[in-house]
Amino acid sequence: MDKTVHGFLFDLDNTLIDREAAFIRFANHFYEQHLRDTTTMPREEVVAKMVLWDEDGYVDREIMFAQWIDEWPEAGLAPDRLLPYYRSEMKQHVQPDADNNRLLADLNRQGVPWGIVTNGKTATQHIACQAAGLDRLAPFIIVSEAAGYAKPDPRIFQDALNLTGLASAEQVMFVGDNPRADIDGAKRFGMKTAWVRRGRQFPDDLLPPDHIVDHAAELRGIVRD
Repeated sequence: MDKTVHGFLFDLDNTLIDREAAFIRFANHFYEQHLRDTTTMPREEVVAKMVLWDEDGYVDREIMFAQWIDEWPEAGLAPDRLLPYYRSEMKQHVQPDADNNRLLADLNRQGVPWGIVTNGKTATQHIACQAAGLDRLAPFIIVSEAAGYAKPDPRIFQDALNLTGLASAEQVMFVGDNPRADIDGAKRFGMKTAWVRRGRQFPDDLLPPDHIVDHAAELRGIVRD
């Protein structure tokens, strides 16, 4: 292992799991269940709109649901049922990432401290971790709703550092896909970083990552002794 890296912290969505792919599967399922027989809008357009409104999971779910209801009133969507429906159905479409899970199992075997730090709703994120098999691997999972503050707030990085048992932020590498919340936030806290690029260019106005990868499992080269 890189002697300067003694522990890792990972974002969840689009880092350890392919949330974007899961949401697209969910959107296709939603179309089949609720819209195929009630709207003339093509499936591809429905899915594209849902992905746009989802904003990679960062938009408030109630705002997203309101857009569904306004766009497809003929479907008779019930506002009070959409959140439990979403949570129940979305977890069915989250899939384990075998390569990432092997990397995390390797960290556990080597005794390398690590954990998950994710923004979002506590119930939703823990359900996603369970569906991906991460709950059985992760030494700890910090969710912003339960913590009371979200990335890039330095307090959430401090909480995570404390749980690793490491003395210094410089000993930790944060791995994530969000340039501002994950990479810039962790860099400003003093951590090393690895950015999961997902086909994008890193913003020029933020502190750059130490590593750029297309998949978190590529960090296996850093992890191995």
